[in-house]
Amino acid sequence: MSRKDIHRSCLNLVTYFLLLFILGCAAKSSLPAKPTGEYIWPPPPETPRIKWLAQWSDSQDIKKVNPLDVLIGEGLLHVLFRPNGVVSDNAGNVYVADSQLNKVFVFDLEKQSMRFLGEGTLKTPIGLAIDNKRGIIFVTDSGADKVFCLDKNTGKVVMSLTTTGKFNNPSGIVYDEERGRLYVSDTKNHMVRPFDKEGKALITIGKKGGGDGEFNSPSYLALDRNGRLYVVDTFNSRVQIFDPEGKFVKQFGRMGDKPGSFSRPAGIGVDSEGHIYVVDTAFSNFQIFSEDGKLLLWIGKTGTGAGEFSLPTGMYVDSKDRIYVTDTFNRRVQVFQYLKEKK
Repeated sequence: MSRKDIHRSCLNLVTYFLLLFILGCAAKSSLPAKPTGEYIWPPPPETPRIKWLAQWSDSQDIKKVNPLDVLIGEGLLHVLFRPNGVVSDNAGNVYVADSQLNKVFVFDLEKQSMRFLGEGTLKTPIGLAIDNKRGIIFVTDSGADKVFCLDKNTGKVVMSLTTTGKFNNPSGIVYDEERGRLYVSDTKNHMVRPFDKEGKALITIGKKGGGDGEFNSPSYLALDRNGRLYVVDTFNSRVQIFDPEGKFVKQFGRMGDKPGSFSRPAGIGVDSEGHIYVVDTAFSNFQIFSEDGKLLLWIGKTGTGAGEFSLPTGMYVDSKDRIYVTDTFNRRVQVFQYLKEKK
């Protein structure tokens, strides 16, 4: 190759990476602006219970991108497209299933970098759960009708779930580390499937119907500190609660357009004091209920500001009572903090 050809190739390479950087910046420009200031709910003079902390949308949330890094193949801007399920690990790293880009974004705070899991493996990732002890990320894939068990560092498939019958549009998923039990919403089969820590199927929970312990397209799942399972029973417009063995305990919720009712319930979480958080995609908010299903507070409306949403879907509440909500059409994850009463 002549010197002229080498020079031309170098120019083409530089142009390519600059184009990628410009396209990334263009994608970023369509994202909501980063909120500034303090946001709390309810507003004064009432005692604050929820505080807005941050939003996660792109690789610059971890490390600022330098255009010069692009020239050496580093620092490309990566932006969420259709965030859905979300979970965090014990180190505070945030994992987000992007159902359009077919991978899991990892906002790696430990390494101050963005990385990905499931590239080339996942088809339509929806829900996420984590086993911190073994370093496994569980991913429901509604496009492949499978649940993938990935090493959280390498992304390699480390385990398979064995079950009779095929998954049909699996969505919600949650892992009970204390009991070594994984729960999966098998949505179009109208049941929840529990598995032991080795991936072996246990007795199923539920069937299609509207009675206690029956479902109409169950979706997102959560656990409380006592190991009770919370199931968003989507088209029955309610939340059902089961004990760790899958026995029905109680349910709350109904279809409606007023606070305390549900239109399109989605993500769910439970904090350390037993408060139940439920996202509603139609209301563009999340509602907070007491343990007995009484509405305590609701947060959100349609918009792009802090605490505003456009088709929110997934939710996760971590051990420190941080609340993660995937704000899907705003292409971000919003993070809130539950403020405990001072004793």
